[in-house]
Amino acid sequence: MNCTKIALRQFLTAFIAILCAGTAPSALAKAAYADEEQMIERAEVIAIVNVTRVEKATTKGTHWTYSEIAHATVEQTLKGTPPQTVKLYGGEDFICAQVHFPVGRYLVFLRRDGEVLVGCNWHLSVRPIKDKQAEWYVAGEHMALSWQPLDAVLARIKNSLAKPKSK
Repeated sequence: MNCTKIALRQFLTAFIAILCAGTAPSALAKAAYADEEQMIERAEVIAIVNVTRVEKATTKGTHWTYSEIAHATVEQTLKGTPPQTVKLYGGEDFICAQVHFPVGRYLVFLRRDGEVLVGCNWHLSVRPIKDKQAEWYVAGEHMALSWQPLDAVLARIKNSLAKPKSK
């Protein structure tokens, strides 16, 4: 084979490799965030919890490995049937987005990853509560959040849960 054909073959091989690498799933991995309605629908558990402590761990789920376990007490359940005391797993090894459950009071949206309970919408799964306010989606906005009366937020969630399921 002459040098021109070898150089062309090497160029084409490199070009195809670059194209394929550009479409590989890992190269395109980004966190997708659900809006208010999607998060409510996707959550297996929606509850107000009080996280009392967080410890370091290495826990393998079906999809991710989690580096934190938050120990919490369930104050109120809106969807699902969590135990009264619950372990919540966060600190995923997905560097684009993670869920953390700091000590405090939160409105949480959870799903199962294998046997463990985790956030169903990355950091948006853990909505802080201060006094009688919760940080929640601004009505009509996709990702904007604001502090709103907790009773109003819970009413919006309950109204959404009462709607017929979309198919």
